[in-house]
Amino acid sequence: MQCVTVLQDGTLQASTTACDFVIVTQDEYLNLGMQGLANLLTELFAFDLATFSMINAWCFVAFIVGHSIGRVARAMGKV
Repeated sequence: MQCVTVLQDGTLQASTTACDFVIVTQDEYLNLGMQGLANLLTELFAFDLATFSMINAWCFVAFIVGHSIGRVARAMGKV
């Protein structure tokens, strides 16, 4: 990879201090593309235990509350 800056006349100049743009070789570009796709798929479809635990806990609480309200409503209907 090579850092470059754009000069006033529109040409590119290699730079070591400022990094407006980066020029990569074809092999580096293809490697970055494959790694990016793999990272994206991993982030989208990875199993997250913390999220699963939170959703599972909320579903359990909703079930218990709904079941309890149903029992109370049924008991009040018989009175």
